[in-house]
Amino acid sequence: MTIATALASGYFAVVGLVNPGWLVPGGDTQAAKTYASYVAARGLVLAGAALWFAAARAWRRLSLVLVLNGAVQVLDTVVGVVNGEVVKAVGPACFAIALFLAAAWLGRLAQPGRGAPAGQRVDRDG
Repeated sequence: MTIATALASGYFAVVGLVNPGWLVPGGDTQAAKTYASYVAARGLVLAGAALWFAAARAWRRLSLVLVLNGAVQVLDTVVGVVNGEVVKAVGPACFAIALFLAAAWLGRLAQPGRGAPAGQRVDRDG
């Protein structure tokens, strides 16, 4: 899940920077390019943190990043619904649910007394 989230965030961040018009109509305006830069910064930071904590097997910290990313997806869902774009609301809603479920699983994994998958350490200092 973490890898999929990081890849999706990274993809949309890069595409938005390269040519926002590929993602939304009118994306070739300066305002759209500026907005895409802000969105890319958010996405790259969240993706980078998720990959970093996954590589470090810091499950509590990764769980927090997944919850934060899930909250962002919930807000993206609200934007889609408010704008009457149900199709653009369904994807973020599905991602939010998956992210919250993954965070809950990792949160339980990181609790003292719970075992980590074989060969992995549990992050108890997060």
